[in-house]
Amino acid sequence: MTFLAHDEHTVALLQAVIETTSEAVLVTDGTGKILLLNQRFEDLWRLTPGWLETITSRDRMQHLATLVSDGEQFLVRVEELYADPNLEVIDWLTLRDGRIIERYTCGMSLDPQRTVRIWLFRDITSRERAQHELKVMKSVLEALNRIIEPQRQLQAGLRALVRETGARAAWLWGVEGSDSARLLAHEGARELQIDLTPRAPGDPCECLQRLIHHEFPSAAHPITCPRLAHLHDADQEPAQHISIPIYSRDRPLAILNLVMPAGSSFGVVEQRMFAAIANQFSVAIERARLFESAREEQRTAEVLRQASATLSALLDVEQVLDHVLDQIVALMPCDGASVMLVEGMQARVVRVYGYEKLSDETGRALHQVTFEIARTPTLRRLIETGQPWIIHETLNNPAWVRIEQAFPIRSWLGAPVIVRQQTVAFICVDSFTPYSFRPEHARRLATLASGVSLALQNAQLYAQAHEALERERRLGDLTRTISSALDIDVILDSVVRLSVELVGADAAALGLLSPDHRILARTHTFNMPEALMTLKQGIEPVWEAIERQRIIIRHRVVYAHAGEIKSIPSVLGAPVVAGDRMLGVLAVYHLHDHSHFSERDGAMLEIVGRQTGIAITNAQLFTETQRLATTDQLTGLFNRYHFFALAPRELERARRYRHDVALLIIDVDHFKTINDTYGHVAGDMVLQHIADHMRRELRDADILARFGGEEFIALLPETNLTGALRVAGRLRATIEANPVPLNGQSIRATISVGCASLHPATRDEHLDTLIQRADRALYTAKAGGRNQVASDASYGD
Repeated sequence: MTFLAHDEHTVALLQAVIETTSEAVLVTDGTGKILLLNQRFEDLWRLTPGWLETITSRDRMQHLATLVSDGEQFLVRVEELYADPNLEVIDWLTLRDGRIIERYTCGMSLDPQRTVRIWLFRDITSRERAQHELKVMKSVLEALNRIIEPQRQLQAGLRALVRETGARAAWLWGVEGSDSARLLAHEGARELQIDLTPRAPGDPCECLQRLIHHEFPSAAHPITCPRLAHLHDADQEPAQHISIPIYSRDRPLAILNLVMPAGSSFGVVEQRMFAAIANQFSVAIERARLFESAREEQRTAEVLRQASATLSALLDVEQVLDHVLDQIVALMPCDGASVMLVEGMQARVVRVYGYEKLSDETGRALHQVTFEIARTPTLRRLIETGQPWIIHETLNNPAWVRIEQAFPIRSWLGAPVIVRQQTVAFICVDSFTPYSFRPEHARRLATLASGVSLALQNAQLYAQAHEALERERRLGDLTRTISSALDIDVILDSVVRLSVELVGADAAALGLLSPDHRILARTHTFNMPEALMTLKQGIEPVWEAIERQRIIIRHRVVYAHAGEIKSIPSVLGAPVVAGDRMLGVLAVYHLHDHSHFSERDGAMLEIVGRQTGIAITNAQLFTETQRLATTDQLTGLFNRYHFFALAPRELERARRYRHDVALLIIDVDHFKTINDTYGHVAGDMVLQHIADHMRRELRDADILARFGGEEFIALLPETNLTGALRVAGRLRATIEANPVPLNGQSIRATISVGCASLHPATRDEHLDTLIQRADRALYTAKAGGRNQVASDASYGD
């Protein structure tokens, strides 16, 4: 690894950069030999400790290939990448243990003869599983709604579930009474004669008992039911049984049993997916039972089936609400209908039908109505009972609450929409005729409300899955952006901008602390109003995040600005840390009353704060590495290598634009005598003293470097020989006039300077020739007695 830098300190810094990054990093040379890797790489690939030392260089990539599902293709792709050092690629790998790894690689040239290839790896298994979850939900949903006949719907849905999840077999059991179940559909099962009815005391079916008594610990649960133990033989591959309870309005409805391969993942993502699938099958089962039990009401049953199918296929809350009123009109006679959403202790009308026929003003007025639930007997009863309610005659009925607008409602029917045992909406049907609604209308509305409930649950689950996937994508984009930047200002600008997108905020500020942690030494903002900038660049409301070193969320923060009292609806502060070191704080703002930050937002920004701290540390290490690679440690001037990197460019620019350029070589007179007389520490002080004076005397555009030992070199752009002699004379005089103080005495030091210039007419002369001429001039100055300036006038003015 030492070829990457010029000293061991720089190597250590490079290793630190790789070790502190959040990515798994591997560095190889042009032939595929591994040069450097970090602990995260070994952890990601699950390599044994000391792997790098216990396997030969030739076999390391071969070993990694054995961990990939398609090792041969992996090696072919690696060879392609090494064949083109400039190729930059991002792709994905599937490991044999089922994990999915994102791979990014690019070549990097250290110099014309040496190149390395950088490899970054990230585990994206959870993201891909979330996408798989959406795919399974969509496939099952389409299968359940593609076929008209209910029984075939269940079979198609079960087939799609088996195909998408990789299950070996699946059974769907419908609950019949309190102690038996009937097989509704199956897929891939060899043995169908299975009786889940208790055969004798002490011999219950565990699946059925858990369902009826609401004893499932989660939405889906691995089970060991004796009734299902014979479903796979001893000679088959090991498997595990999964039992999924299906309820309708908290009523046991069915059991879905799956035989999954042993070792199948069963985490939060899978539980969420199975919960959504249970909702979908619940709709399908209810639909089938309705079809069977209400054959005499074919038209009504058909309407309900279509309503349920459409609602189940909708994954947007607004679309669900739009569709409800259409189904009410098809199910029962009515003059008007409305949908109300529960918001805290109030119910707000969000959809209406029929009242616009009376007048436009009446329709608009109803859209603005809000009811206090505690003061509205009809709504309060729907919440308390969870059942529909009919008021046959509203006149003189004490439960009926009249509103200011004169709506001619004479009979009313309402039903609650319940999601996870909580009423979230009301569906209300109105008639201008008394006694318009009968019990069957209430049953139809209850069924529709059940479908709406499940549709809202599906929409919420889909929205949560989509939001989680989108947030993970945005967090990945943010992490990649700041991880790839090595300039602190670029990092801070990117963090404030992308953090606003990540949590849907309106503005953001990021401040870095001064060394004493008392003030902000550096602040970057995005879209911050002027009023907030007065609060210590927008950080003051979340300064507590620095003091307590944790996420801070505040709502309704009041402050004064320009003599006015203002309010911040919501602000979130996340500490920016690197390890246990506090670097600063990130603040994001919601500036509109309806928006507030959540604990989930805080968790996301906590990750951002830690990633930002790592990125800042990396940038600081990179800056320090660059400084060490280009600077002479004793004098602080450029070193010889950096001079030879900069000077040719300046020389080429002088040739292109036909400008003068001059070169000085400076040598400290009798430097060995100074070292012998005063010691090497004093000699170092003399070199530092002379370097400081030269730095002050020369321009910023001049390239000044330590050439070696007691020699210095300076390239002076747009300077002819006369100007160079004048600068050299000033340097010589300044050094002579300023002795070096040392322990109460002073050391008199002088310099000799050799000058040479490149005239615009000499277009073919190279840097080496210019240095040789200046060196000859320096020899002349030293031969003439030292402490003087000489020039090589062969190309002079």
